[in-house]
Amino acid sequence: MSTPGTPTPASQLKDLLIPTDHLGIDSDGDLQIENQSAPELLGRFGSPLYVISEATLRANFRRIRRAFESSWPSPVNIMYAIKANTNLAVRAILHQEGAGGDCFSEGELLATFKAGADPDKIALNGGCKSPACLRIAVERGITVNLDAESEIDPLLAICRELGKTVKLNIRLKAVSDDFNETRTDYFGGPRLADHVRRVKWGFSPESCCKLIPQIQAKAELCLTGFSAHIGRVSSEENFYRAYGHAIAEAVLSIHKSSGFAPSVLDIGGGWPRERDPESRHLALNPVPVETYASLVCTAIAERFDSRALPFPELWVEPGRYIVGNASVLLATVQTIKHDLGLTWVHVDAGTNELPRIDTSGSAYHVIAATEMNRPAKQSVDIVGPTCIDSLLGRDVAMPELRAGNIIAVLDAGMYSESASTQFNSIPRPATVLVNGADSDVVKSRETLDDVFRHQRIPERFKIQTDPLDQ
Repeated sequence: MSTPGTPTPASQLKDLLIPTDHLGIDSDGDLQIENQSAPELLGRFGSPLYVISEATLRANFRRIRRAFESSWPSPVNIMYAIKANTNLAVRAILHQEGAGGDCFSEGELLATFKAGADPDKIALNGGCKSPACLRIAVERGITVNLDAESEIDPLLAICRELGKTVKLNIRLKAVSDDFNETRTDYFGGPRLADHVRRVKWGFSPESCCKLIPQIQAKAELCLTGFSAHIGRVSSEENFYRAYGHAIAEAVLSIHKSSGFAPSVLDIGGGWPRERDPESRHLALNPVPVETYASLVCTAIAERFDSRALPFPELWVEPGRYIVGNASVLLATVQTIKHDLGLTWVHVDAGTNELPRIDTSGSAYHVIAATEMNRPAKQSVDIVGPTCIDSLLGRDVAMPELRAGNIIAVLDAGMYSESASTQFNSIPRPATVLVNGADSDVVKSRETLDDVFRHQRIPERFKIQTDPLDQ
């Protein structure tokens, strides 16, 4: 039993739950994902393990779709940004839910269509699109978010060769000095507006006005609108109001100069969640996605109304919001070391599996996933097996742990698997999709053979066969 006032992993989890989670505690006191316990999952599929909740994935998509549909008077296309998590099963589920898609490479196009996609809801992004990507876009009939003038002639040639047309949105650089009122917790630099001006994506309104007649002069090119995307900036509400104003003012400026009114307006992704690792702290974000949607949509609508500009179809590109809390990373305690008044708990997963800890300073909630009703009396560092710090959590309140116990890292859904590494030649985990009491392996666990599969030793080195290979 825990001492009054002493947290337990069970109480920690209760305080962290958000509306779309499907996490609980079973009668044995172990973490339950939908209807399956952490020990059961690792017993069947091995450790470490990514576990995706299908119910959470669907709930997140439906929630963000409702949020924008209730805030915008025209149709809304919620486009899953597959770079956040490229599991084909994730894409298949979201296609069932009616999701569009944001793709950034030939591989992401392949994954999107392999798992199901409506071409009318798909966009190809990127400032350096390959000829293969442009050809796929024309062949499939998807929209190209134009981000380089040099894309126009290749697209035109492909269209003429195939006897097709292609839909284009111009990638817009929407920037405002009002951005500087936002304290960004993700991008560096003292002035957010200067940062946005400096990034490689998008055209200024002035450049857009030069491109529009060039595009409209070609029958094969169908200009439908604009796209804008800055990404994860802040959880502060004032930024999303300023972002909406910046987009609207840019579109209105272009309309005034060129007469072009968009039928599609793509406002990108980067929408924060309640548990928000990319904020670099563990405090819950009190602002719901409904508020962000209302702020940005109202800001755009007010400006459009003032100039009697028709409301275009709204496209939104969430990735992290949809998949973030849908996945949990389970790992098993290996060794425990006490020294200098500190405790290090070594587990069999690390920042190979959660690379944004090292690259972006993301902060994840780590909890014990077995015997969760015990008091969390000790403060420990949870570390992974690689030769760098591989710090999953610092000064984490935990019960007394022993080898074989299980820990869980929440919010492992976004930019974890898709950016994972094999550092120290460690194979990557399997991924399991749970749906109630059912579970399916949707990505197989790698082997050491997989790690070295594409490497070759030239014959001239005359390496003898390693006995370990026999």
